[in-house]
Amino acid sequence: MNKHMLLIILCLFLNLFSPFVVCAEEFTSEKSGLDVMFVMDYSGSMKSNDSMDMARGMVKAFVDTVHSTDIRVGFVAYNDRILSSTSPLAIRTSEERAVIKELIDKETYSGNTDIGLGLSYGCELINNTEKRKRVIVLISDGESDLHGSNTGRKWEDSQRDIEETAKQCAVDGIQIYTIAFGAYDGNKNALEVISETTSAQMYTAETPEKLIEILYGIFNTNMDYSIREVTDSVYAPGKQNIRVGLEEKYLDELDILLISPQNIGDVHILYHDKEIETINHKNYVVGKITEIDDDITELTVQLETEKNQELQIYLVSYRALSPVFSVNTSMNKNEELHCELYFRDKAGNMVEDEAFYQNFTCRFWMNNTEDIGNTEEEENTKNKPLDNGNIQILNTKIIHGHIQGNETLKQSGTWLLYGHLEDPMGSIELAPIQVTVKNRVPEGELPKIDKCTVLSKETQIQLNDYFSDPDGDNLVYTLKDTGTKALQAEITDEVLRVKPVEAGTGIVELDITDGEAVYTCTYEAEVIPLWKAYWWVAVLAVILCIAIVWKLTHKPKPKPQLKQLVADTRKNQFCGKLDAYFTLQPETEEIRPLSFSMYQFADNKLSLDVLFHEYPEAIEALELDAMYLVADEERKMVLYHTSKSSVMIGNSIVCREIQYSVSFGDVIYITSPNKRYDLEIHYIAVIQ
Repeated sequence: MNKHMLLIILCLFLNLFSPFVVCAEEFTSEKSGLDVMFVMDYSGSMKSNDSMDMARGMVKAFVDTVHSTDIRVGFVAYNDRILSSTSPLAIRTSEERAVIKELIDKETYSGNTDIGLGLSYGCELINNTEKRKRVIVLISDGESDLHGSNTGRKWEDSQRDIEETAKQCAVDGIQIYTIAFGAYDGNKNALEVISETTSAQMYTAETPEKLIEILYGIFNTNMDYSIREVTDSVYAPGKQNIRVGLEEKYLDELDILLISPQNIGDVHILYHDKEIETINHKNYVVGKITEIDDDITELTVQLETEKNQELQIYLVSYRALSPVFSVNTSMNKNEELHCELYFRDKAGNMVEDEAFYQNFTCRFWMNNTEDIGNTEEEENTKNKPLDNGNIQILNTKIIHGHIQGNETLKQSGTWLLYGHLEDPMGSIELAPIQVTVKNRVPEGELPKIDKCTVLSKETQIQLNDYFSDPDGDNLVYTLKDTGTKALQAEITDEVLRVKPVEAGTGIVELDITDGEAVYTCTYEAEVIPLWKAYWWVAVLAVILCIAIVWKLTHKPKPKPQLKQLVADTRKNQFCGKLDAYFTLQPETEEIRPLSFSMYQFADNKLSLDVLFHEYPEAIEALELDAMYLVADEERKMVLYHTSKSSVMIGNSIVCREIQYSVSFGDVIYITSPNKRYDLEIHYIAVIQ
C-alpha cells in the first residue's frame, strides 16, 4: 500500500512548479525555482506502519524522478529530537541526488514523536534560502507523543511550535502539505489546520484507491506534466516484456517508474535502439529519458518477476512547452478584442502544429472590474473567474496553428481576461490579464448662423448630420438651460429647432452623450432689434397697411348666438359632478385628478377656464377659455366651443360653434393643438 505514497509527493511538487508570469502584451508561462523541505516522522511507531521502508523509498523515488531543473530538496528526520537534516540542495546530477538519499537512509525508526520540533526546524532551514517558491511536506503516522521522553519538552510545547510555525509560514508564503501516513494514530484535524493555515492541503494515505483519487485530483490541475499508470498487476515468476505506448509530443523528459513491495530485479528499458540507464533500489526502479524523439511511439520494459510479485509501472511525462498568451491590452469600445494562445518550445521556437493544437480545449472569458467588489473577501477572488451573470465569452477557434479568441466589447472600463486550457496531459488556468477599453467622446459642431431678427424663420438642424460617435454608439441630445431669452429652442426626433424671440445674444447649449461620455456644444446667435433692420421698414409698413385694410374690409363670420341660448336656459341650473383627469401633461407640471360639484355654480353658464384657473399653462394650451358649459333641462348640459383643440364626447367629434348635449355618464375628451395635454372630463350624478 505504501508504494502509492510516491504518487502523492510527485503530484504535490510538480503542481507547484509552474506559476504564470506576465510581461507587456505577451504573457508567457515561465518556470520558477522551487525549494522542497521534507519533514519526516522517524518515531518508533513507523516500524510497524512502514515495515517495508516504503515511506523513505517514496521520498527517495521523488528525488530520482522529479524534473530537477531549478529544484532543490531539503530533509529533516525527527522523533523527539532532530536526527538528521539538511538545507535545500540541488539534485541536478546523480551525485547530488545521492547525498539526499544517503541522508534519508542514515537513521532508523525509534523514540517518541515531536511534530512541533521537526516542523519548526524544517521551517528554519527553508527560510534561510533566497526568495524562491518554498514548500514543506510533513509526513507523520500520528500526533505528538512525548510520554516517557527525556528531552524536557511537553505536548503543549510541541503544539505551540506547530501553531507558531504554521502562522509564520503563512506570512512568509511557505505552504505546508501534510500527509497522514498509514494507520494514522491521532486526530487528523490537527494536520488539516496546519495545511489550511498555509493555503495548502492535507492528504490521507490509507488505501491504494484513496491514493489514486488524490493522485488524479492533483495531476488534473497542471499542464506541465502527466502521470499515466501503465500496469498494476500481480505477475507470475518469469521474464516479462511490457510494451508502453508513447502518445504525448513536445516532451522535455520521460520517466519510467516501477514500484513493488517485493525486491525488483534487473530492469532493462529499451527506447528504440537505446537501452536507458536505470536507478535501482530495493522497492523501486527509475529510468530517465532526457533526449526525446517524437517519432518514437513505443518503449519496452524487460524484467524478471518473482512468484505473485505485485508490480506497478507509471509513465511520468514532462512537457517542455511554455504557453504564450498574446493580447492587445488597450483598445477602443466596440472594437474587436483579438487574442492568441500558442506554445514555445525550450529553444524559444513557436509551435505551429495544428494537429497538436486540436488536442486542446480552450475557453476565454472576461469580467468587467466594475462587477468585482472591493471588500477583503472579494479582493481575494480577483484572480479567479467570476460567474455572476456579467461574463463575456469569447469565440474560440484554432487557425494556422494558434488558438484564437475574439469578442466585441461594448462597455468601456477595465476588464480581466481569463483563459482555461486543457488537454490529455492536464489543464491550466491562465492568470487574469488586464485589458483597458476606452470610450471616445462624441465629435461634431453646430453650424454657425448669421444675424437674425425676431421675424426670422425657425432654424431646423438635423443633429445626426453634424454629430457622430467615433465608437459607433447611438447619441442622445439634451438641451441645457442657459438663462438667455433671445432664442427659443427645443429638440424633437433628433432635430434641433431654434427660433429668435427677442433682441439680444442668444445661447443654446447642447449635451451630446453616447451613454458614457458627455460632450457639450454651444450654439450662439445675435438677434438684431427691428429698428436696426432698416430694410425691413418698408416691408413692415406694407404688411401693416395690408393688415389695416383687411381689418376694415373683412367681416368675420358671426359667432353663435350664445346669449340667446343663455336666455332660453336661464331657468335651468347645474347639477351632478365633473371629474377631471389629465392623461397627458409635460414633465414640468403635475396635475392630479380633480373633481368639481356643479350645483355650487349659481349661474347657468360657465367657461372651463373657471374650473381650471389654478393651471394657467393648461388653460392656454387647451384653450379652455373658449369652451362653455350651459345648464339644460332634465339635468343635462350643453357643450359649445370655438377653440382649435380636438374635442370629443365619447366617440363623437364636437365641431366648433355647434351646440352638443351632455348627459350623465358622458365623457368629454380634449386634446391640445400641440398634443402636449390630454384632458378627460366625466359627467356623473351625485346624491344631494
